[in-house]
Amino acid sequence: MLKFILMSAKLKYFLIFIFFCAFNFNPVSAQEESLENTSWQLVAIYSFNNSEFIPNNPENYILRFRLESRLQIEADCNQAGATWMQEAYTLRLTDLVTTRKLCVQPSLFNRFIMNLDRSESYELIDGQLILRTNSEVDWMMFEPYVFTPSF
Repeated sequence: MLKFILMSAKLKYFLIFIFFCAFNFNPVSAQEESLENTSWQLVAIYSFNNSEFIPNNPENYILRFRLESRLQIEADCNQAGATWMQEAYTLRLTDLVTTRKLCVQPSLFNRFIMNLDRSESYELIDGQLILRTNSEVDWMMFEPYVFTPSF
């Protein structure tokens, strides 16, 4: 009888293991993934009336989530920095500072920085980062940024 119970327990754990493997179960949700040491480039900024702003050079709009809660920002012809804090679905950016060069139009600098300053939440969906602001209509979409040297 004891041998049957032990065998049943082993079978039970084996079946649970197969279930998790078969469905590619990941007990850590996407929201618990840390943004630390990741870099993202802007795909688009969305706003009221279904407005869509797509940068001519996405590589000019980069977010680099560094160690010790430091955020390095490239915003067209300007550089910026902030501190960041991530908890569950929230993302807080504080102490945002930026250079204020006048970028050649059509620059998204002002809209980009304004939305970053008002960011409140984020989502990781299909390998993309979505930053949502404190308004219901303004949000930004990013894709992973991979540096490619151009020698």
